Amino acid sequence: MIRAHLATFPARRAILADTIRSIAPQVDRLFLCLNDYDAIPAWLDGFANLHPMIPESDLKDIGKFAFVPQDDDLIFTIDDDILYPPDYVERTLRQAEAFDLSRSVVGYQANRWTFKKAQGRHGWKTFMFFKPCSRAERVDILGTGTACMMGRAMPRLGDLAGAEGFVDIRFANWQMDQGRAFWVLPRGADDLRRNLPEDLKATSLFHTVATSGRADLRAETRALLDRIGSRD
Repeated sequence: MIRAHLATFPARRAILADTIRSIAPQVDRLFLCLNDYDAIPAWLDGFANLHPMIPESDLKDIGKFAFVPQDDDLIFTIDDDILYPPDYVERTLRQAEAFDLSRSVVGYQANRWTFKKAQGRHGWKTFMFFKPCSRAERVDILGTGTACMMGRAMPRLGDLAGAEGFVDIRFANWQMDQGRAFWVLPRGADDLRRNLPEDLKATSLFHTVATSGRADLRAETRALLDRIGSRD
């Protein structure tokens, strides 16, 4: 089975349908975590393969992982502020054939810890999902808004507890502990498109969590850098 997993929250109501329309026809089932919703919106009934749920507490981005797959399922974790091209699933799976998905996770948004000559120090090289990438490269973080993995390679909620708001870092730590590699895939310009209006940018986890300087986020990032150093 090909599945897509998505988490959202009420502030993103206006853009949610765009994302669902772009991805639902490409998968067998679309699992939707409705954080902080009081009720499941009636318009979602228009998507026959959509399976929504409201969690007991706000899971934020780890809500993508609130649904348990079978080991051989193919999982696409997605975000509510991205528009996916009509051939996104087919093209991703075709490119993923170059990798063993029992030992690898692939995607389009990524970061790699690298030495930057201009600054004379290490730092993050970022691969933005909406910019071209000419070849597949091994990376240290994959954004879970554009990731593809086997069901057996998907962490469960218990593995991610405490990482609400910075699931990508915990996801990287967990996958590294499992011995899996991350690969960013090639794509052209505008293959994937941003869909976050200016008035909603303040709702992004980048603004609310990533730049907050929170101690738990710093500790998770430090743990990842220690793993990278140990691997190298």
